[in-house]
Amino acid sequence: MADVMKRNLAARGALVLLACALPARAADLGDPTSPPAGFSEQPKAMDAPKEAPLWVSSVFLMGRKSFAVLDGQVVRVGDTLEAGRVAKIDEAGVWLKTAAGLRQLKLLPQVRKTPAGKHKVEQR
Repeated sequence: MADVMKRNLAARGALVLLACALPARAADLGDPTSPPAGFSEQPKAMDAPKEAPLWVSSVFLMGRKSFAVLDGQVVRVGDTLEAGRVAKIDEAGVWLKTAAGLRQLKLLPQVRKTPAGKHKVEQR
C-alpha cells in the first residue's frame, strides 16, 4: 500500500511540474491576434505613389451645366485643378487635359462595359 501511495505521489508531483512548465512554453508563442511583422510600418518614400489618384464619385449630366464630384470637390468643364484642366464630363467620368495629354478619370474604374448582345443567356 505504501508502494502505491509513493507511486501516486510521484505521479502527482510530475503532473504539477509539467503544469508549471506549460505556461513558460506558452510564453514563447506570439499573440495570435496581433498583425504580422511589418504590417504597421510606414511605406518608404520610394514606395509612395508619385501622383495621388483622383476619385470621381458622381457625374451629373445636364447639357452645358454638367458637373462632377472629384475628390469631394464639385468641378465643371473648364475648371483648373492641380492635375490639369477639366476638358470633358461624360457618362464614363471626367477627362482632364494635362501636360502629357488627355487623361480619363473613370466613374467606375473596376467595371468593364460589354455590349448586351454579345452574351448568351442560358435557358433552364
